Amino acid sequence: MPADRVAAAGADDGNRDGEGSVGADPSDAGSRGSAPSGTGSADPAGARTVAVVGGGISGLVAARELALAGAHVLLFEADDRLGGRVRSETVADATIDIGAEAFATRGGGVADLLAELGLGAEIVNPAPLGSWVVSAARAVPLPAAGTIGIPAAPLSRDAVRVLGLVGALRAALEPALPRSAGRGGSLAELVRARLGARVLERLVRPVVLGVHSSDPAELSISAVPGLADAFDRRGSLVAAARELRDSRTAAGGAVAGLRAGMGALVAALVAELDRLGVAVRAETAVSALRSRDAGGGWTVLTGPETGPETGPAGAAEATALDVDAVILAVPESVARRLLDAPPSAPEGRVEVVALLVEDPRLNRAPRGTGALVAEDAGSRIAAKALTHVTAKWPARAAALGAGRHILRLSYGRVGSAPATDGLNDEETTRLALRDASRILGVELEPGAVRAVRRRAWIAGSSTVAAAPMPEPRGIACAGDWVSGTGLASVVPGARAAARRIMEPTRSDPVSGRSAAVAASRTASHRSASSRTEPHPTEPHREGVQER
Repeated sequence: MPADRVAAAGADDGNRDGEGSVGADPSDAGSRGSAPSGTGSADPAGARTVAVVGGGISGLVAARELALAGAHVLLFEADDRLGGRVRSETVADATIDIGAEAFATRGGGVADLLAELGLGAEIVNPAPLGSWVVSAARAVPLPAAGTIGIPAAPLSRDAVRVLGLVGALRAALEPALPRSAGRGGSLAELVRARLGARVLERLVRPVVLGVHSSDPAELSISAVPGLADAFDRRGSLVAAARELRDSRTAAGGAVAGLRAGMGALVAALVAELDRLGVAVRAETAVSALRSRDAGGGWTVLTGPETGPETGPAGAAEATALDVDAVILAVPESVARRLLDAPPSAPEGRVEVVALLVEDPRLNRAPRGTGALVAEDAGSRIAAKALTHVTAKWPARAAALGAGRHILRLSYGRVGSAPATDGLNDEETTRLALRDASRILGVELEPGAVRAVRRRAWIAGSSTVAAAPMPEPRGIACAGDWVSGTGLASVVPGARAAARRIMEPTRSDPVSGRSAAVAASRTASHRSASSRTEPHPTEPHREGVQER
C-alpha cells in the first residue's frame, strides 16, 4: 500500500507537526515577505538584520519575536514546508498530526503563545482514558501520575498491577533509604538502586524511551531538572514524584492540543510572519556562516554545500547575505558544523507511522489513549509506543466517522536506527500493522488499512552537554538541544534566543563566548521545570507526562 513519506526537515523544533484548514497549506513556503537583496548589512534606519536558520517551531517563534522587536528578519528553511516536527497530513478528508500532537501545559508558555495568535479558544484536552504499558508478559494500565514513570503512590492498585506486590513493596520502601543511595550514576542506576529493577524496567525505561528516544542508562537525573531539584529537597524519588504531580509540573502533568490539530499553530505563525514582513526562504539550505571581523556581523552562505541534513543536492548557485546576527534553530549537529565546533553527541532517527484503520473493535479503545512498549517486549514488538489518536482526541474520531481509527506508532531512538529504516512502504505497513495488533491485543487485518502516512526526523541527544557549545558574538542557538524536549521548553527557549540577539549580553573578550547560552539553558529549564515533555508518539494521560 502506498504511503506518503515526508522527509526530515533541517529545523529543530523540539517536539516535535500541519494545517487544520481546507485549501492551501500555509506551511508550504516559497519566498515571501520583503528582505534585503544581494549582499547587504544593517538597515540604514538602524534596525538590525537577523537571519534565522531553521523553520521549525523554534525558528518560527524566534523570527516572530525578532520582527515584533523591530528587526528585519530572513528565515531560511531547507525543507519545502515550515513547521519541522509539527506537521499535519490529510487522511480520508480528515487532518491528523504526523508529528507533535500535544503539548505540556506546564509553565504556560505554549498557552500564552496560542492566545497571542488568537488560538486560545482552540485548546482542547485529551480524553481521560489513561494509557497502558505492554511488556513481554502482559499489558496493564499505567499507574497514576508520577514523573518519567516513577510512581507517586507505589502501593496503589494500578502500581501493584504493573509491578507486582514484591516490586511495589520494594518501591514503597524507597523513602526510608539514605539520601545518598544511588547518587552519582545514571538515571537508570539511581532508579534501580532506590526503587528496584521492576520500576526501572516496567515503568521508567518505557517512559524515558518514549519521551527522550534515549535509554535512562544514557541520562543523568539532571536531564529532568524538575526531578533533580525535588529529589534534593525531599531526599526521596517517590516524594519528589508526588511533589511534582501535586504541583502539576511533572512532565506531561497536564497536556493539551488544538481542536484542528497542532498544525494550526504552524499556520498561525506563518501568517504572522507574513504580516510582519519576515522574508521566508524555503528550500534554501544554509551551507556556511562567516564572521565579518571588520565591521561585526555575519555572512550567511546558501547554495551548493548541501546534503541530507541541510537540503537537496544540486541546489542553486551559492549566494551570500550580510546580516548583523544569526539564530540557529537547527539540530545540534548542524549548528556545530556551521560554527566549525566539535561534533555533537551521536544523533539518531525517529520515524512515525500513522495508520488509518477501519475496525469497529477499536471503538472500545482497548489500550486507552495508547501504550508504551517495555524493553522486554522488543523481540516481538519493534515500535516503542502507540497513540490511539481517535480515542485520545474525540473530535478527530467524529471527523473520520464511526469505526475508523488513526493509530500512530513510533520507531527508533538515539543510538539505533528505527526498525522501519530501509523498508519500503508496503513492508513498513506490514510491520506497523503487526505491532499495532500486538500492542492493542486485537488482530488487525491488512484489508482494514485504508491509508498510511510516515515521517522521519533527526532525534538529537536528550542530554545537555557537559561543555555547552559557545555562542559566538551575534549568534544565538535555539531548539530542544538547548532548552529541553517539547514545546513547553522550546517556545520559551526560542523567545529567549531572540532576546539575546536584540539585547546582547556582554561577552568574554577572550573566548567570545556569551554567558547567555548557559543562562538560556538554566532559565529554560527553570521556566519549564523539566526537560521532559510528551514525545509526539507517547500516549499521554491527563494528569501524567512528549519535541
